[in-house]
Amino acid sequence: MKCPHCNHTFALTWKEYFLEILGCHDCVACKRRFKLSFSWLYLAITVLMALIIGGLATFLIVRCTHSRVMAVVGSLVIVLVVLLPLDRWLDDNWRKSAPLEPDKPES
Repeated sequence: MKCPHCNHTFALTWKEYFLEILGCHDCVACKRRFKLSFSWLYLAITVLMALIIGGLATFLIVRCTHSRVMAVVGSLVIVLVVLLPLDRWLDDNWRKSAPLEPDKPES
């Protein structure tokens, strides 16, 4: 991620990813808060991947176990195992950062 205030680049850790679930982060260099921008393409990629992975997992689990409950639980686990690392990677490498408050001019 890149801080929009000081342009410091740093990696998103799993701890920060889970603690800042709404996408507002603190820069490790200047300690100022910023947010990750939302885009419809990001949402479309995430939802499409969830539907593809969840659909395939559900189909395969139902074919093997003939249990709908097992299919729902198994598909949910598989989707989370695949989508959480993908979402973290998108947050760290692809989503742009924007300041929460405007920069104050120095005088």
